[in-house]
Amino acid sequence: MNEKAEELKQRHGATAMDTAAQLLDPQDMPEALGWAEDLDPHYMKLLVDYTYGGMYRRGILDDRTRTLVVVAQFVVMDEMEQLGQHIRTALRFATPREVLEVIFQTGVYIGYPRVVRAVRVFRDIITAAGRLDEIKNTQLPLEGPPRSLEKERPRWGIPDSPRRQYFLDKYTWRSLSPGMRLQPTHHLVTMERLDRVDQQFAKLWLDYIYAGMYQRGVLDDKTRHLIVIGEFYVMNELYQPEAHMRGILALGASPREILEVILQSTIYGGMPRFNRFIATLEKVLEEQGRLQEITDNQLPLP
Repeated sequence: MNEKAEELKQRHGATAMDTAAQLLDPQDMPEALGWAEDLDPHYMKLLVDYTYGGMYRRGILDDRTRTLVVVAQFVVMDEMEQLGQHIRTALRFATPREVLEVIFQTGVYIGYPRVVRAVRVFRDIITAAGRLDEIKNTQLPLEGPPRSLEKERPRWGIPDSPRRQYFLDKYTWRSLSPGMRLQPTHHLVTMERLDRVDQQFAKLWLDYIYAGMYQRGVLDDKTRHLIVIGEFYVMNELYQPEAHMRGILALGASPREILEVILQSTIYGGMPRFNRFIATLEKVLEEQGRLQEITDNQLPLP
């Protein structure tokens, strides 16, 4: 393996190959890079210069966030063949519990079946690495993390009104609070629709997602929302990104970080969706007077 790695470095340059060696688990290096080298070295050079030599070295997203985004994207795409490689990469920068949480959270947007397949891949990797105890020793209490109305209420983005009180009385603050904090405008519109068409489902949905999944605390809200943008990209979901981008900015993410998730996603989701996502981000930033934070903050040319 070391001989092969040195050969690749000589042919394709130390910058890209050293980055690949830093990010990839050693067992994944031959398969991740060797197939292209054997079939078409010119394509191999183009690919590694763009990815390992370029996009992976930009430094806007830390390695933990970037690799967790990629894990989520491969689960969403139902790409189980390569998922193991990206789980092993993410485990170099994140805890097993964080990686597992990324897989669990994808179920909010893609449903249950792919989560099951991805968890099987994850479990096999963790077991083979002798790290299963790190999962068993970090389980959340059955009732979930503790919460306080006094701490959450000041962060609600929906002002007091008879309509807000109606929802609070009906569905409880525990279920409404995360949505009012994270996506106030979008959440109120969704609640109006669900309350109108099926109130029992609304309660089940709120308890599962907002009072449950979004309150687990394994991932911080900023990281979790950046991951969701990456999921939306590979899903080609064009409606919800706008509300999530506003939510991420309110959580303290920079416009450049959101842009970077979109740019990194071209590696796995291709270019056709790129223009639509960039247009959405530009719209949100123009409304907030923040577009110059990306246009005036460019990285130097390679």
